Amino acid sequence: MFAVSSLVEKSFEIWPGRLALAARGKGARDAIDAGMDAVREVSLSLLTDAELLSNGRGNVLPRGKAARLALEAMHVFRDAISGDMLPPVLAALPGSVCDVVLAAMRNAADGAGDVEFSVVSLGDAATIHMEPGTTAPQDMDVPAVLGEFMGVLGNGVQGGAAIGGIRSGIPTCGVLDIVAAQSKSAALAGLAAAALADAALAATGSPGHMPRDKLMALGWRGRVVNAAPGFVEPELVWEALSLSVRRGTALREKKLLRAAALGLKGRGRTIGPIDGDRLLRFGVSEWR
Repeated sequence: MFAVSSLVEKSFEIWPGRLALAARGKGARDAIDAGMDAVREVSLSLLTDAELLSNGRGNVLPRGKAARLALEAMHVFRDAISGDMLPPVLAALPGSVCDVVLAAMRNAADGAGDVEFSVVSLGDAATIHMEPGTTAPQDMDVPAVLGEFMGVLGNGVQGGAAIGGIRSGIPTCGVLDIVAAQSKSAALAGLAAAALADAALAATGSPGHMPRDKLMALGWRGRVVNAAPGFVEPELVWEALSLSVRRGTALREKKLLRAAALGLKGRGRTIGPIDGDRLLRFGVSEWR
């Protein structure tokens, strides 16, 4: 068993928002220092690479490790899921930044001592590592909804999580208020969350919404981006959720998704090992 110790945390402003690092254990400070070094390196090319990826072409060669990782995740996603519902590769980039930074933290921890828990979050994506028997601390510095979702995934969780849907910072063509997805990496989780959100096209949204972030707007140009819909008939709510569940089931069969939670107009669905009743911040009164 690990001894109880406080979190060591730092944060850094970087596109598309605030990046936060946290670690707990004997090697936590060394891990955080290594993570901050990785953040500084990533930041040198991130905006240039994000603009490069936002043009939608697949034959680009990004400078930075995070952007290259996002492209790799997109190739995996494209090979497993066919059709025209693939999200833009930019959906993977915040998560891939988290993946790169956490990998640097883990490499430092291996040489400096035990780290029982570490997490890196950026915007609506996070990469997390927990040793067996360890649970996520309630005071970790991640967005509240994302933190709650990771908290119900159980102990010893590793991989990535991401938030999609209208209430997230990632544009969507669907109508779901919120989608939370967990996968093997935060880059894949970002793509999965976007794909699940985009699948919910059964209800009437508010098309023509322009993302506030210029790079996101560029990445989603040519797509019908939705804002929050008004009243939606109950049967259409169920239909929209069911469409996303079908997409999520396909992603799970391809090992691109471990778990997900979906919410729309006070109703929700879960995929995989999740207790929806513990997701209070999702604002869902009934999970099926």
